[in-house]
Amino acid sequence: MYDLVIKNGTITDGTGSAGYIGDIAISDGKISRIAKSIDGERTIDAKGLIVSPGFIDSHSHADNAMFDYPDMTEKIEQGITTSVAGQCGISIAPAVGESMWGSSRNIYSSFGEMVKAVQNIPMGANIMSFVGHGSIRKTVIGFENRKPTGDEMSQMKAMVRDAMENGAVGLSFGLIYTPSCYADTDELIELSKVVKSYNGLISAHIRSESFALVEAVEEFLKVVKTVGVRAVLSHHKAMYKSNWGKVNQTLKMVDEAVKEGYEVYCDVYPYTASNTTLVSTVILPELRALDSSGIKKLVSDSAMRQMIKEKYSAIYGSDLSYIQISHCPGYPEYDGMMLDEIAKKRNQDPFDTAFDIIRDSQEAVYICKFVMCEDDVEAVIGHERAMIGTDASVAMNEPVYHPRLRGTFPRAFGRYVRERQVVPVWEMVRKCTSLPASVYGLPSKGVLKEGYDADICIFDADSIADKSNYLDCHQRCEGLLYVILGGRIVVKNATYNGLKNGGFIKAKH
Repeated sequence: MYDLVIKNGTITDGTGSAGYIGDIAISDGKISRIAKSIDGERTIDAKGLIVSPGFIDSHSHADNAMFDYPDMTEKIEQGITTSVAGQCGISIAPAVGESMWGSSRNIYSSFGEMVKAVQNIPMGANIMSFVGHGSIRKTVIGFENRKPTGDEMSQMKAMVRDAMENGAVGLSFGLIYTPSCYADTDELIELSKVVKSYNGLISAHIRSESFALVEAVEEFLKVVKTVGVRAVLSHHKAMYKSNWGKVNQTLKMVDEAVKEGYEVYCDVYPYTASNTTLVSTVILPELRALDSSGIKKLVSDSAMRQMIKEKYSAIYGSDLSYIQISHCPGYPEYDGMMLDEIAKKRNQDPFDTAFDIIRDSQEAVYICKFVMCEDDVEAVIGHERAMIGTDASVAMNEPVYHPRLRGTFPRAFGRYVRERQVVPVWEMVRKCTSLPASVYGLPSKGVLKEGYDADICIFDADSIADKSNYLDCHQRCEGLLYVILGGRIVVKNATYNGLKNGGFIKAKH
């Protein structure tokens, strides 16, 4: 007898094919049978609903929650059964002193040491991870803006090898953040060669997603073509109005590389606002070669403030009205407020307000930046090699955060399938399931097929929608009826039941 039978659903199997009516039987965590009519004692009637593979978050930062918040509630409650974390050059290992996330807990000197500690922790959803270039560079070189010595390069390569041999997906770069931004292209190439030897992946938050977007994509593709490594262009976008439309050119560059035989993909989140730190926004890269105390001293100096303001304004303009504070340890009352609104309240210039906020906060200040356009988001989502990702961790008790943390996948279906009709539902399912499963090496996931893992979402295509927004970010989605992980029901009506049926997945090379 089967453990569970899903009956009468529109089976949208993840391959990109249109759905068909049928039943799915589950036994021992696997899909044991798919047929027109299957009898069972325990059933779910999915008539009129889409039955799809569980969603795979192709760009996640939930590795920073594995030890302290393993429920992964905000992941599983939007249908995410597996996340690919360690992105943007930031992973919790390797680390010395403190991790790139700033925590003094859970410090592991190698990726392998971290895997040993986490692999037996039950979680609310599955997770796998890149090793971060920024984490490696910080461990070996610190925040010094220079080339590595020969010995330092050898150490970094050894850390990449350790990560690959212990189940890392590959190596991620965060070339807008310190210390990754201090690496030149040759360094990226040398480290990517190690990844290539394991048939792993590189991913990159490229050096610019605004005025030098095209040049940054050129650098990324140079690494890909020099090494021949498989690659993912992270959260592809064009920021600031004068750069809108450039994604059409950069997507053509990806297409050309694919035609030349290179394996290149991208991921995208379905929002027109990004989420990052206030420091990485208003402090230019050449001034970030400091630890947090150094940054605070920098913004405490009136002459330095004026210099930063002038340099920033010359490149980006003097308007900071696009910034919303989402996490402000120094002034928690500002969480959710726009920066210009705070400046007006303080009777200050917005730059001085930003500098004061940075100076008086003991941790990183996170912001939402409303600097993208809908046409670009749709262009990237519509690309055949684009996957959907949250670019987020889990809430970890934070009162305000980017709504993508809760609403990414329901929004992809509600807004970009049903409302704006960018792609049909079966194509969006592919972008959320079989495509990332193929890219990241998950051979038993991402497709509804006999013998595959029973990670399944059941949702109403006519009503699924995100409810989380930039001020009321905690709302669960609508229209997600069931999430099944490893054959067990873990979510009903977008509410997690607490069953931890997931865990850390080691990539196989």
